[in-house]
Amino acid sequence: MTTPLLEVTDLKIHFFTDEGVVKAVDGVDLTIERGKTLCLVGESGCGKSVTSRAFMQIIRKPGKLVDGSMLYRFKKDDGTDEIIDLAKLDPKGKPIRQIRGQEIAMIFQEPMTSLSLMHTVGQQITELIRLHTGATKHEARNRAIEMLQRVGIPKPDRLIDEYPFRLSGGMRQRAMIAMALSCNPTMLIADEPTTALDVTTQAQILDLMLELQNDYGMALLFITHDLGVVAEIADDVAVMYLGKIVERSDADTIFNNPKHPYTQALLRSIPKIAMQRDELEPIKGMVPSPFRRPVNICQFQPRCNQRFEACSRVEPVSTLINENHSVRCLLYEDVAAVHQADTEAVAHG
Repeated sequence: MTTPLLEVTDLKIHFFTDEGVVKAVDGVDLTIERGKTLCLVGESGCGKSVTSRAFMQIIRKPGKLVDGSMLYRFKKDDGTDEIIDLAKLDPKGKPIRQIRGQEIAMIFQEPMTSLSLMHTVGQQITELIRLHTGATKHEARNRAIEMLQRVGIPKPDRLIDEYPFRLSGGMRQRAMIAMALSCNPTMLIADEPTTALDVTTQAQILDLMLELQNDYGMALLFITHDLGVVAEIADDVAVMYLGKIVERSDADTIFNNPKHPYTQALLRSIPKIAMQRDELEPIKGMVPSPFRRPVNICQFQPRCNQRFEACSRVEPVSTLINENHSVRCLLYEDVAAVHQADTEAVAHG
């Protein structure tokens, strides 16, 4: 296995509200490798977007990063790695501001609320380029036009002076991708970038992102609830439920041999062309309220069709099924003990 670009351990992000504490992210472990695509999937409200925002230290109040580490590996000019813990950086400090946009860039879910309506597309892209590269105004404008052309926008020399509200949804999303890639980031976070787009534009955006990833060698963290998209672009998949990663493996394993009942339920709920309406199999129940989440038990237990008595009194830990497949479920904790015994036996000859 290659050295990971970003290694997240026991990440916890809580929101301290008048009604109580919301544990939006409650012990997430993730590994993102250079040049590969990790898809983070799960129902709305499971903490996917909050997790990704933590990597850039843009958690809004009353949210707070309360525990965990995020080890990011810079590639220095001499080819060696410099490791920095993003969790320890001041959200308003110079180090993290240098990382945002240059080392780690993000495409937000809704560009209309992420782009300024009071400034042209060109002003927003060139500001980012000048901030991180020290380019002149003329050089930054040329770079912005080049990136707009690269993402497939026609007549970029004219569109660069347009305001975001004068563009279609697909064009705004392309402009946002151009902005995110303008400084050649090492890692790109895409937070459901195709949710609000029609299927034709969605396919074009996905093809564009994969093409640009291949050209620039970026690591890609793609957040989505669309398993069809996951099947098309993912190298690895992490399934998230109520602030925890419940299953993690490569894409082929997740689709062909899922272990966690939640992952299995997600795959069963995908509608198929020949399926009748009464054959749809939705996941039972709903994601619980943030203020009434199960504590010290399996959090998926109330909705699980494979639950047993221990699930209502024991909280499962992450279990290693094999070298690249972990699952958080009591059904497999004995498997972990066997795997550990086998590993120790091999190590001792």
